[in-house]
Amino acid sequence: MPIIKDPRERAARAQEKRRALLRFLREELYTTPKVAGMVMGVGSRATRQTLTPMEEAGLIKRHTLQLMPGMPLVIVGITPIGQAYAFDPEAGETAYERAFEPSRFSLLFLMHTLDVQTLRIQAVNTGLVKQWVNSDRLAAIKAGEKKPDAVCLTTSGLRVAVEVERTVKSPKRYAAIVEGHLTAMHQNKWQRVVWACPDPETTARIQAQVRSVSRVRIAGVDTMVDPAKHHTNFRFCTYGKFTDVLL
Repeated sequence: MPIIKDPRERAARAQEKRRALLRFLREELYTTPKVAGMVMGVGSRATRQTLTPMEEAGLIKRHTLQLMPGMPLVIVGITPIGQAYAFDPEAGETAYERAFEPSRFSLLFLMHTLDVQTLRIQAVNTGLVKQWVNSDRLAAIKAGEKKPDAVCLTTSGLRVAVEVERTVKSPKRYAAIVEGHLTAMHQNKWQRVVWACPDPETTARIQAQVRSVSRVRIAGVDTMVDPAKHHTNFRFCTYGKFTDVLL
């Protein structure tokens, strides 16, 4: 990106980057500097130059994790003050009460969370997605229903449930997942399900597991799975092909 010489333009660009990150953290609560840079559309140096004054202003805070000796990982999280500046009053929004709390942070789900965030950024940046709602923002579910990792609304009006799968689950678990998604699609909560995986092998194994489910209960009715009908709106892809299956 060319150097901006006009002080007013620099200030406006800095404000734009801060706002973009706060809007992202408003829902995500935390991320890494690398993903923060993706949100703001800048490199590592510009990311550091943006995060430092935001931290000094109390909008965000950094937390360092030791994954193993000599391998620290920095997490950037939004503060209550940051939440106070992250909402849009003109859109009728109010500040969220939730903020990043290191004591409640789960390292177990960190990589999964970062993968979901990265896919969200990719999807929104393509212009194909106009709304993305993470699992914790979805409405409460009833027994037998499935809450995906996220649901996105495409510009064509298609609601897509997103499942980010880093590892392969058991056949019993996939039977419950398929049942939940078919019930949700029967209720028109979403029209497509995408399983996104980090590599082709994981993608192939999950696809095989999902397609092996032969019997489910859809809205309480015992149903034989008909591939020609029920598999039509199931998609499987690697992370790199995620935006392709949203079309």
